[in-house]
Amino acid sequence: MALTKADLRTLTKQHLGNRTSTNIDDTWYNARVLSGYRQLCTFQGYVQAPGMRQPQMRRLGFFELQDRQARSLTTALTSNFVTPSPATNVVTVTDIYDRTNNRGLDRRGLRDIMIRDPDATGRPMIWAPAGEGGVVGYYIDRRPGVVGDNIDVYETVYKYPADFASDVATPVIPDVWHVAITYAAAAEGALLLDMPEKHTEMNGKFAEFIAARKSPIEQAAFSGLAGQRRWTPIGARY
Repeated sequence: MALTKADLRTLTKQHLGNRTSTNIDDTWYNARVLSGYRQLCTFQGYVQAPGMRQPQMRRLGFFELQDRQARSLTTALTSNFVTPSPATNVVTVTDIYDRTNNRGLDRRGLRDIMIRDPDATGRPMIWAPAGEGGVVGYYIDRRPGVVGDNIDVYETVYKYPADFASDVATPVIPDVWHVAITYAAAAEGALLLDMPEKHTEMNGKFAEFIAARKSPIEQAAFSGLAGQRRWTPIGARY
């Protein structure tokens, strides 16, 4: 069953013993809920999974927070840093596809981009996720210098969840994950309220919850017992 923003706030309060004061009000709890929501959707860390002797590195991801947007890289760019369009709530850019030439731009490490001439012009061939001036985006090499260098691309991004529009709004992620938001929210609240035991307890519940299931993107990346499948078509295809 999906939990609304009001439900998440109420549960977070209950985890913290319904503590309220002049400063610890619904607005304060709403901030904890949003923080917990974003923490869950971008979590990465070691988790002790059931039956495993060693902790496993986990990186949660939800398809509802992926987005692909079309835009053009043209001579209008004044630098080799590109801001995603739109840039709202972007965690990172994950892929760039050159629609003009029907090829994926080659993703490189940031160091590989930074040692190149940032003012060089030409058709963009490689890119790297980056940030500049407080904005998340990516560097390209090179940037278009003449009209013939212009390309249309798809930008694939992963986003933070947006704030709730109202008390009856629900998280965009599958409802089975909603209760974990309250654990993360309560853990942060306990830390701010100087309640170390409660902070440890809520962090433990959060980790236990994650250990018991895979996020959708993790599940989709699992190749199965036979490993990754590959196809080599032979002969005519219909």
